[in-house]
Amino acid sequence: MASLNGLMDIAKTALFTTQKALNVVSHNIANVNTEGYTRQRVVLETPSPVNFGGLYYGTGVSLKKIERVYDRFLWLNLNNARSELEMYEMKSQVLQDLEGVMNDLEGTGLNEPLTDFFNAFHDLASNPASYSERAMVLSTAEVLVDTFHTIDTRIRNRVSSINSEITQLVKDINSLAEQLADINTQIISLEVSGASNNDLLDKRDLLLKELAEMIDISIVENERGQVDVYVGGRFILLTGGHVSELDVEIDGDNDMLYKVTTGGVNINDEITGGRIKGLIDGRSSFLDTLDKIDLLSATLVKEINLQHRQGYGLDLSTNVDFFTSHTVTTAPKSSNTGGAVISNGTITDLSAITLDDYEIRFSSSTSYVIFNVDTGKVVTTGTYSSGNQIVFDGLGVVITDGTSGPQTGDVFTVSVTKDMAKNISVSISDTDKIAAAATSAGVPGDNENALALADIFDSSVIDGTTFSDYYKTVVADIGTLSSETSKKYDAQKLIVEQLDIEHESISGVSIEEEAIRLIELQSAYEAAAKIISVADEMFETLLSIR
Repeated sequence: MASLNGLMDIAKTALFTTQKALNVVSHNIANVNTEGYTRQRVVLETPSPVNFGGLYYGTGVSLKKIERVYDRFLWLNLNNARSELEMYEMKSQVLQDLEGVMNDLEGTGLNEPLTDFFNAFHDLASNPASYSERAMVLSTAEVLVDTFHTIDTRIRNRVSSINSEITQLVKDINSLAEQLADINTQIISLEVSGASNNDLLDKRDLLLKELAEMIDISIVENERGQVDVYVGGRFILLTGGHVSELDVEIDGDNDMLYKVTTGGVNINDEITGGRIKGLIDGRSSFLDTLDKIDLLSATLVKEINLQHRQGYGLDLSTNVDFFTSHTVTTAPKSSNTGGAVISNGTITDLSAITLDDYEIRFSSSTSYVIFNVDTGKVVTTGTYSSGNQIVFDGLGVVITDGTSGPQTGDVFTVSVTKDMAKNISVSISDTDKIAAAATSAGVPGDNENALALADIFDSSVIDGTTFSDYYKTVVADIGTLSSETSKKYDAQKLIVEQLDIEHESISGVSIEEEAIRLIELQSAYEAAAKIISVADEMFETLLSIR
């Protein structure tokens, strides 16, 4: 009411509200360097006026709420941008490792050993009966084989390391999800008690930022401040206080491939961001490169052995393989439901093999098709009989009934190139068996087969190109991909920096602004105290009247 008591009440509300506002400003200043802290501000409101003598008089001021200064849309965009940045950074690091494995400039690549190997055949053609030239052929062959082995080992070791990193990331993701679930529970408790949860929301957003850097996430916030988190666009990681943990499993068809799963579902292809995506993409580049090196070594073995078989050694030996023959690797798909088993295959005609990968697909328990995975075409069809050899494209495989026969939908894989870089070896150790001559009558001076072996180097025998050009293309593709990824990282970094500046301009604490606000509140507090002092003097005046 319009009275001295009303005046005192108004001044009191001004004092108490200003004190609370000063606490908020002080809290902002104290947390100016705290990571993830969001600037807070008080929202004031005027209480309902009172009617006195037909007029309405104000009753002072009250604090409606303490809110975070926060642009949710901008924060979500920043999180998504960070997720993409971390993906490019991790992928770039992995690709740089792959460049190091294949780097000819450091002497770790295949180009020099390949060139030396074929040059040794040129030298042998100049003196086909010479022991030293023959010994050099075997020596350069062993160096080439060792280089294949080294590249294979380094790739496998890095893939194994990547798989371990993915496993650890999944553990970290699950841990962050558990912490977020706990915060979701605390948010409800604080809401019930009426306490402020601003600092708790800052902690939650900091955890969400860390999570987004690990894996792409979608965030849905309900009206009570809790968040549901999805990974891969549609798979629930967190809802309320419940976590659906991610897991890591070894792929049943490729023990070098670890897959991220949720509820048993493989989500590798659904993940689009974060460090885990960078690792998955980088690992794919390693595995793709290994496939190409396997193909290169398998082609080398095929072409050299085919030509070497046609020649004659100093001991008149012929039809001899220079390299150990290919292993025809077979395996049942992990999704097979039947009990049939497949044994390792054999090469029935080396000149007929394509070095493509195949699948034997059963359309019924007795009928199958041979499908060329590389060309996407059916090679042949057949009727299954347990134990009978299936022959196609120079290969022979045998499928037999196990606990049962094959079932509709069962698939068996066949590969001549798998693990070739790992398993390639020189078959001969006796220099006299190196077939430099084209005919037995030409021994020892005939060099025609040595020349034919040397000429393979310049022949278009692998994907329509030469060994050297094919390998250079593999290396160049890696370099191009690495460069593109690095450029994308640099561009994304600028985007993140710009979004971060915008976010900080809204939610960050400015010492200058808070200092100005502090002075304003100090003046307001002194003014409110002055009102009380004036009201007190007016009371004294009233009391002194007799």
